[in-house]
Amino acid sequence: MNYTKLQELLINFIRKNAKDKNLILGLSGGIDSAVVACLCKQAIKDKLYVLLMPTKYSKKDNLNDAIMLCNTLNIKYKIIYIDSILENFELLCEKPDKLRKGNLAARIRMSLLYDYSALKNALVVGTSNKSELMLGYGTIYGDLACAFNPLATLYKSEIFEFAKFLNLHENFIKKPPSADLWPNQSDEDDLGYTYKELDSVLKAIENNQILENFDEKLKRNVLERMQNNTFKRKLPTTLENFDDLD
Repeated sequence: MNYTKLQELLINFIRKNAKDKNLILGLSGGIDSAVVACLCKQAIKDKLYVLLMPTKYSKKDNLNDAIMLCNTLNIKYKIIYIDSILENFELLCEKPDKLRKGNLAARIRMSLLYDYSALKNALVVGTSNKSELMLGYGTIYGDLACAFNPLATLYKSEIFEFAKFLNLHENFIKKPPSADLWPNQSDEDDLGYTYKELDSVLKAIENNQILENFDEKLKRNVLERMQNNTFKRKLPTTLENFDDLD
């Protein structure tokens, strides 16, 4: 892949969508949000804001890496610990398991991002990659919500190579992918396979290739996730054909 051309295309894409507004995004300390922050900084300079929103479950290394990136790129940031909000949400829910708690955390973070977007006259920038979007690996109205998403056409395995091209610190590239929603949470443990394995199937599906050569369990995992999470990739269903009421 021509990463020089990709960088140019994404910077222009960000500028086009930002127009005269500021931009804001959630910086987790992971590779995806780090790449987006880097591109947004290149595209709009000082009109970028980021929120760092850890919980007691978040790894300190992720917070430290996020702060390091902000200082390195001179990005304006604010740290908001969301534990008190999350704990109150959990009290109102009936015995939430770790997945539901994770969804609550993701939606709290997005609520804060959209509140600050109003405060700063800013658009919320998405940080989900193509692999996550195709698999539905994300929280609807949580981390999947945004005004526009620069990474939506890039597979996770491509993000790692792109991050190297952008000279991001090796901390972002070497750490295991994680949404950091509960202790020791790992994307690839949740998904059951590495992103490299998952992306090989996703690319074959996108290119309408025959899937018979893939491991049956891997193939079934991908197809079931895509099918079960179709609703996350669609706008809400609405009633049509009002003429029938006449």
